[in-house]
Amino acid sequence: MKYLWAVIGVLYALLNFYVGYAFLTAGIGAKLSQKGIYLQAPPILGGIALALLAIPLLWNCIRLVTSRRSSY
Repeated sequence: MKYLWAVIGVLYALLNFYVGYAFLTAGIGAKLSQKGIYLQAPPILGGIALALLAIPLLWNCIRLVTSRRSSY
């Protein structure tokens, strides 16, 4: 059961990385680069935050899989 939770966690972290990448590329893109820093900064900062917040989730999934203790 712990492997299922680890796989779900890894998939969720990968989705966070993908959405963060999409936000980052939208903020750097041609449309928002012409609008100014006030409209460009939130997608860039949000994309970076999503990517950074996915790192502890990946770490916890690795720890869950490598732990020797039983899950029940």
